[in-house]
Amino acid sequence: MTFPLSPGKILCYGVLCVDQILRIPLHPDSDGHGRILSDSEHIGGEATNTAVTLSRLGLPVRLVGNAIGEDRRGDFFLREMRRFSDLDSSGISVDYSVRTPHTVILSVSDGTRTILGHFPDMRSAPLMPKDLEGIAMLTVDPFLGENATRAAGAARERGIPILAVEVAPDHPLAACATFVINSAGFLRRHRLGDDAEVALGLLKAGVRGVVITRGGEGCRAFYEDGTSASEFAFQTTLRDATGAGDAFRAGFICGLYYGWDLKDGIRFAAATAAVNCRGVGGCGGVENLEQVQQFLRRGRPVAPQAYNAPRPGVVRSRPVPSADARSAPDVA
Repeated sequence: MTFPLSPGKILCYGVLCVDQILRIPLHPDSDGHGRILSDSEHIGGEATNTAVTLSRLGLPVRLVGNAIGEDRRGDFFLREMRRFSDLDSSGISVDYSVRTPHTVILSVSDGTRTILGHFPDMRSAPLMPKDLEGIAMLTVDPFLGENATRAAGAARERGIPILAVEVAPDHPLAACATFVINSAGFLRRHRLGDDAEVALGLLKAGVRGVVITRGGEGCRAFYEDGTSASEFAFQTTLRDATGAGDAFRAGFICGLYYGWDLKDGIRFAAATAAVNCRGVGGCGGVENLEQVQQFLRRGRPVAPQAYNAPRPGVVRSRPVPSADARSAPDVA
């Protein structure tokens, strides 16, 4: 099953922020003391992480989201974004009256995280018709509220496919989205039900494909034709799991962009997430397409923990095209 995209840019619309990441060996007891392995600052937010990873994978990308303040964190964010010359960040707005959103993330050596967010003002400019010109896909998260829903509605009217994340079946974005990627943590925190129940609700709302990610336990995909499939996660040298879901989203979009079979795209997405966990920061691990290619060829899947394994022994994906190719090569 394939879902190739039309030529154009990927528009990432959502949260922009700055992450302070404290890597710790374990959480201290209440009223206790702990040790910090490293303390570093990074650009962050779901949209930022996805856009930067897509750019590093060689896709044309545009990033738009909430306003950034004229403060120290805002200056840091804009300075870091200038490093990515191939990423169109011209749509990012700066507002002197806004405090740049930021998080403090406790990243534990076992791969778990605790995220403390400070988002005092998430105002954002709505997407304009010109923002959707030359766009092959819109990827949006629900955290910008009505502007996110309006953006998805405008994209749908123009026939632009939409990938949304962390969306419940009764959310307005479900009626617009082509694909939805939800994490198991999102389902648990909002008590939405099990994977199949949530996926069925989204499919009934009109979504064509749903992926539920479960970290080291892999993921499960559900499609509009009634089929479903499970995929392993990959073994990796884990330094920081921040942004693993955003890297998965970027890898999935990469598969759509190149016209791969959806199963191969999901496997590539899992590999992209695993590679990102080897660095620190929400978009700190993926360097380029070739790096993920190499990892995918040599990577070993984690033993299944939650689902029955798909066809045993199948650990390689369809060959990945070079960064300047738009079509996947024919595979026997």
